[in-house]
Amino acid sequence: MKITDNISPEVDFYQDPEFTKIHPFQMMLYFLIASLSMLFIGLTVAYFFSKDAWTWSQFRFPRVFLLSTVVIVASSFSIQRALTFYQNDASERLQKSLLVSLILSVSFVILQIIGWYDLYARGIYVSGKPDGSYLYLISGLHVLHVLVGLVILGYFYWKTQKKLKDTVASLLFFTTPKRERQLKMIVTYWHFVDILWVYLLLFFLFNHL
Repeated sequence: MKITDNISPEVDFYQDPEFTKIHPFQMMLYFLIASLSMLFIGLTVAYFFSKDAWTWSQFRFPRVFLLSTVVIVASSFSIQRALTFYQNDASERLQKSLLVSLILSVSFVILQIIGWYDLYARGIYVSGKPDGSYLYLISGLHVLHVLVGLVILGYFYWKTQKKLKDTVASLLFFTTPKRERQLKMIVTYWHFVDILWVYLLLFFLFNHL
């Protein structure tokens, strides 16, 4: 009998760290979210330390922004349901949830524009008083990122409808890892812009009192 027969094969207990299993596109999204978070936090902190010379009492805070907050939170809830429906192969509910998310998100943008018009109607202009200008700037930047998400979500919704209408393509629709990853990334981004706006709203309200 050979000596080597009594030697058990080496067992490799090493496992790759969890972060190495993240898809590069997901990692890019996380870096983007971190960068945008730093941008908006930086803007709010900069305002906080320079607000002594400004006064929010110069104008009434647009109440429509409170309504827009409810709308964007609802859109975040709807897009999360879309992911659940995708994972459960519920094609009709998936399409409806995506459509509802689109409608709510467009409504949010419209409500923000109404809020800006409210400010403008009361003499608060972009190039006017610093506190009003700041409100335009930071809410406008947020809407810009919502619009980017809307384009991506709209494209995903269009592709989803197109695939599910095709008998052959619909059979493989819910088995594609790439598509699920795309939807998860959209959901993550949507939750981010939702949480970001809630943070900004609380910041505005806190400094407006």
